[in-house]
Amino acid sequence: MRRLLAGALSTALLTALLTVPLAPAQAADLRIVNGGFDDGLTGWSGSHSPGGVTAVTWDGRSTARVADTEPGNAYGRESQPGLPATAGTRYTAYAQVWADSGSAELYLRFRGTSGQLLGSANASVTGKRWNGVTASGVAPAGTATVSALIYSGVANVGTAYWDEVLITKDTTDLGVQLESSVPNATTFAGGDAYAIYTGTADANPQLAEIDLATEKVTKKITIPDSAATPTVGGWAATTATDGSVYLGTYPNSKLYRHVPGQAMVTDLGRAEGGYSFIWDLEAGAGGKVYGGTYNDGRYFKYDNGAFTTIGSVPIVAGAQYVRSLAHDPVANATYLGTGTNAALVRFDNVTGRTDSLLPAAYAHNSMVGGLTWTGGRLFAWIDRTLLVLQIIKNADGSYRAVTDATITDVDLHHSPAADGKVWLVKDGLLQSYDLAAKAVRATTVQPGLDVTGYTWVDGTLIGLGAAGDGTRIFKYAPATGQWSSRVVGGTPVLPAAINALGAGPDGQIYTGGYLTGGTGVYDPLRGDADDGSPDTPTRTGLSQTDSLLAHDGRLYIGAYPSAKLYSYDPAGPWPPTLKYTGGAVGDKADDCEPGNGPPPQDRPYALAGGPDGTVYMGTVPKYGKRSGALTIWKEGTAGRTVCVVRDQAVVSLAYAGGKVFGGTSTRGALGVDPVYAPGASATLFSYDPATGAVRTHPLPLTAPKAVTALTEVDGGLWGLAGGSLFTLDPASPDAITVKRLFADPDYTAKPSLAWRDGVLLTVDKDPGGVYGTSGDQLFRIDRSTKAMTVLLTDPGMEGLTADRFGNLYYKINERLHRLTVTAP
Repeated sequence: MRRLLAGALSTALLTALLTVPLAPAQAADLRIVNGGFDDGLTGWSGSHSPGGVTAVTWDGRSTARVADTEPGNAYGRESQPGLPATAGTRYTAYAQVWADSGSAELYLRFRGTSGQLLGSANASVTGKRWNGVTASGVAPAGTATVSALIYSGVANVGTAYWDEVLITKDTTDLGVQLESSVPNATTFAGGDAYAIYTGTADANPQLAEIDLATEKVTKKITIPDSAATPTVGGWAATTATDGSVYLGTYPNSKLYRHVPGQAMVTDLGRAEGGYSFIWDLEAGAGGKVYGGTYNDGRYFKYDNGAFTTIGSVPIVAGAQYVRSLAHDPVANATYLGTGTNAALVRFDNVTGRTDSLLPAAYAHNSMVGGLTWTGGRLFAWIDRTLLVLQIIKNADGSYRAVTDATITDVDLHHSPAADGKVWLVKDGLLQSYDLAAKAVRATTVQPGLDVTGYTWVDGTLIGLGAAGDGTRIFKYAPATGQWSSRVVGGTPVLPAAINALGAGPDGQIYTGGYLTGGTGVYDPLRGDADDGSPDTPTRTGLSQTDSLLAHDGRLYIGAYPSAKLYSYDPAGPWPPTLKYTGGAVGDKADDCEPGNGPPPQDRPYALAGGPDGTVYMGTVPKYGKRSGALTIWKEGTAGRTVCVVRDQAVVSLAYAGGKVFGGTSTRGALGVDPVYAPGASATLFSYDPATGAVRTHPLPLTAPKAVTALTEVDGGLWGLAGGSLFTLDPASPDAITVKRLFADPDYTAKPSLAWRDGVLLTVDKDPGGVYGTSGDQLFRIDRSTKAMTVLLTDPGMEGLTADRFGNLYYKINERLHRLTVTAP
């Protein structure tokens, strides 16, 4: 359907429309040619009595008019050629129809290889307005094609206007929704940059060799793995003294080596005792490579073909992360930044001596996220604050750190020292730090990228990293002030895993990318047979999306890190507008203890909307903390974040009966030990918008780990706590009814399930059911009897949302899937 716009378009709207890519959607949909009659009756063959069908404009739409004035005749048009179909599969046809008089019928028709009609299904509708009509049936034996017929039967007299005719099958793999072309880690060797590009569980990451002079990719190498130890991506890269490039990966904590000039990457095996991530790598003397891991806080060395654990495990008591490394080759000492309770130590690789260097003011931070040894100083990056530390040896042989400078709002990476200066990006501007003067001086240069690595070539500073339009290379000559920032040509374009999905107020299905961020947009039922690439180019500008909510005509997006809340008007420009940052509130020393507020928040897994336009956000706190929080935000207000249940994260929300209900998880942030709060039971709480009062409503269950799903159903509240369904009347929230549906998820083996396992929702086309997912199951619950019927089992499935046709969507890694719902 092409909606015809009355009057003149505003300049802003016209500009927005012209900037939208016009490439055809790409997904594994069954696409009727000219299903919206934008090209007249092209693709629609005559059927039954001749005439009676014309292409016209009606109510501002391109339509097919079926005018039946003869009670003895039947008129119709069928979509031809038919679409490929398989016997035994259920197919459903949808259409929009305005029956100006009489009735209108939609048929789903099944034909054999010779075009013979084998069977059909139909539905009819009346009414002088646009109505949706649906016809569904199972393809009989011998079916080769399926088609749609718009029809006025014998004995019917009337005029109907048809638009938006669509067909789908019962289950559809809609394929990749998001792509990424930005690096996670970068190192340099011999005039080239070597950058790691993240893949997914189904698509291996790649190493790209980029010529710094031509600013183009000269080689792309797929990083190998095995079914037992898959490689998804990497955050660590370094160049050894022998010129070899080393890569550290996740989730298998493997080390890889690439020798420049060769066409391969060598798998060196798993870091000794490594659990999932190699977070950082540093080159040592004689070709050695040092590294740090998560989650056992291990410091290791790779030398002459062997891994060796250095020091104790963990290297710092209580540490799960060795998040950053810096190596002083003269002293043969390595500096290690750990977490989740921040620590900074100097480790003497000769004597084994360990000295703690972290200034006391930063002890409440979660970790030391970046370290660099350059110019005789240690640069320590802690939550966007860069400390310049002078390392001093005491008379007794120990070491201490003296702070030369504290620089705030600094990006993670900075340059090696040159001419007595270190270059960094602060407040979006390129700035220099003078080692002797201990002073920062800004330029007017805006690099416009998230740099993943710097190097120097003939007096020119070069940075490579991620930008909204892909990988960019930045060059700056301090002597002249000349600079450039250009997109690198030929970088890998890889699918990105889907982290969150939801329906927007515009009827589109939105998906958010894992780790690399980005947003995908899918127009339901309007794709084609190509499921290897997204429907439309991935929208950039957002980090990892954790939740999506359509509310009051806007799309609200919760993004990690720092629990950012964005608002997007589908009629306006992209990217969305940042409205609130949960990571900027609270005190890093607090964890909702009595008299204290919440810690800064990080992962916004839950969103809900109130009737007055208020948006509520439930969050998991920053690393190393247990207490999540509830954020209350409304346009025109500053918003606020409050404690609700101490030592528990808030992972589900729903508005019902004039209150906001929230479900908690006994799992706090990453890095807490033990993973689950000892002796705690996940609970339900309510927040009264009128008074601000928070009440807890304990569930009649034995030590539930999490309440991962909440939704309003017929004025009541439904929720999932593990494998149990609970329901209540918001007016009497302590009278909770519980029914066991299935076994609890294995929260020990997969703790992430305690953040976001279950989903519950309703669809208008089925007023008697509630739909949900948990584990690998998609199910329907009868609203009256609470009986559950499993509709589908698909390993790895997560998430659930519905389109305006009432069909359900879930994701498996980077692929979006649809289950067609037919009303009982």
